[in-house]
Amino acid sequence: MEIIQQIAVKAVEEIFESVKITGLNDIGKTIKALTPVVSRTVLSILRAFLEEMDESLVIGAKALRKEDGITVKERKVPRTWLTELGELTYKRTYFKLRDGSFVYLLDHVIGVESYERISKELVADILQEATVKSYQQAIDSTKQEISRQTLHNRLVALDDLVMPVERVAETPETLDIFADEDHAHLTPKGQAIVPLVTITEGMDVSNPKRHKTIHPIHVAAFGMAPDAFKENVLAVLTERYDLDEVSQINVHADGGSWIRGLQQLIPHSRLVLDGYHLEKELRSFLRLEGASCYAGVIRDSMRKEDGYEAFERYCEAIFSKQTTEEGQKKVRDFVEYCANHWSAIVVRMSKETCGSCTEPQVSHVLSDRLSRNPIAWSKEGLNRMTMLVVYTKNGGKVCAEDVRIRVNEQAKAGFHEDGYARYSDYAKKQSDEMLNVKHDWSLFEHECDALGKVDGLFLLRKSAGAMKSPLELVS
Repeated sequence: MEIIQQIAVKAVEEIFESVKITGLNDIGKTIKALTPVVSRTVLSILRAFLEEMDESLVIGAKALRKEDGITVKERKVPRTWLTELGELTYKRTYFKLRDGSFVYLLDHVIGVESYERISKELVADILQEATVKSYQQAIDSTKQEISRQTLHNRLVALDDLVMPVERVAETPETLDIFADEDHAHLTPKGQAIVPLVTITEGMDVSNPKRHKTIHPIHVAAFGMAPDAFKENVLAVLTERYDLDEVSQINVHADGGSWIRGLQQLIPHSRLVLDGYHLEKELRSFLRLEGASCYAGVIRDSMRKEDGYEAFERYCEAIFSKQTTEEGQKKVRDFVEYCANHWSAIVVRMSKETCGSCTEPQVSHVLSDRLSRNPIAWSKEGLNRMTMLVVYTKNGGKVCAEDVRIRVNEQAKAGFHEDGYARYSDYAKKQSDEMLNVKHDWSLFEHECDALGKVDGLFLLRKSAGAMKSPLELVS
């Protein structure tokens, strides 16, 4: 294939021309300048291969096509396909099938679907980036021209992605579950609640500056019925651990009703009031008139299951010191809050469990992407992004096989079911022959006959010194 050799020679010329401009005193800058040359060269070679394969389907496979009743409708129809290296443009043939429908055989052979304008590999890479960046930032990182709407369409068309739950070899006696929720904005208006549950084997406190959860698994969903979500959490828990071997499961939470319902569903469990929320409520209460002097005794009472009566007496004394209805209301609200969560408060204040991290979990897993920036989601987009974020946080990676386009994708399957798979086999045979052909690289060989004693390597060395192309030196 002479065209491949022509592409290679042209690439060498471009390399030397680029080096001529950038020089070699900054090799990093030189390599960056050469990157587009490499991309163009690869794409040019691929285009040559594809168009040769298409030609084989027209000429070489003529007997096969006649047998199947496939005729040529139109030749050299261009198609542009965006890849990690840039735009790949190639020409292929439009065929008419026996049933009157039309198909680009080459597109099916190489696995490019109808209406697919961007490679699934590129989309997968961008979606992976989009779990920690905005759509635009994720697109910009690829240096390819893709619209945010296109990326959104690929997101909502994703297959369900769930990391498989692996059973542990040895179930620990104690588990800690952190439950909270994120609040995301919806378009055109409104807010959405996204629940998050993180199942862990406690906290690693070996680094006093940064505590870490041990073997965390995250479960989150938007748009799932509450009962279904709770059952999903229990299913993950049951799949990973032998719950008969667990003596205690601590459910850390801010006291939300759905979390209480979850805790009641989990065996060997108890509620632990999240330290962040408890401390926030307690400090607000102790700022009331005449309350600060009771701080110590109130905290002491909260460490005992039978300390509620003493707690109530201290609150009554603080209530009597309030001079406004607002202050009195705050006392009543705080007493009601503590009464509803007293057992969970005692567990927290007595430090019977590891520290709380419900807020950091929500921030780290969900908020960084879903709610921190001033962004509004469609319900479909929030559902898919929640799934994708949790999938990647659990160690998953988006693959090309996960990406779909929003059209009927049965065409490819039908192509093989209808017996056209043999065209793929035929084209593969032709491509193998092309790959195995002996190319004439004599320009770059020692003692090239065409150049006498001036071989290709000499030209490369010489041109590098003179900053001229090999062809200029030959001429």
